[in-house]
Amino acid sequence: MAHPKETQLALRAAFLSGSPLELAAVQCGIGSATARRWKADALAQGDDWDKFQKASLIVAGGGFDAAMGRVAAAVILRAEAIMEQLGADDEVDAVSAAKAIASLADSLGKAKAAMRAIAPELDQLAIETSAVKAYCELLMRLHPTSGEAALSALEAYSRGER
Repeated sequence: MAHPKETQLALRAAFLSGSPLELAAVQCGIGSATARRWKADALAQGDDWDKFQKASLIVAGGGFDAAMGRVAAAVILRAEAIMEQLGADDEVDAVSAAKAIASLADSLGKAKAAMRAIAPELDQLAIETSAVKAYCELLMRLHPTSGEAALSALEAYSRGER
């Protein structure tokens, strides 16, 4: 049985908003096999529903800044995993390890530059947070009894009290 184009668009919209394909199919009154076929046909024509779903959920999950934060965290975690793997593998020769580290450093540098260009306020916030943390560590080391006062002031500052 032929379905109207609106049904396929409704299926796509439901899937992009986060519904599993099978649930979206039920919501649209079609079978799972039809839903899978429509999704595969769309992919063959260059319409990648999975990619669009991820992008939709990124925006819905806190917006662009939150998404960029998750991307930055993923890059850092991947870099750490590569460094651990290089450290654990006794059979990696020094030249290969050096190339991997250089490539990793280049990728991290490019990711950091892109983050700075896209969201300079996040870069500034990281600098400010690092400076405040270093100052508090120094204060607590030089005047251990003032640790509670420093912590209380830092908490007030983080709440926006200025």
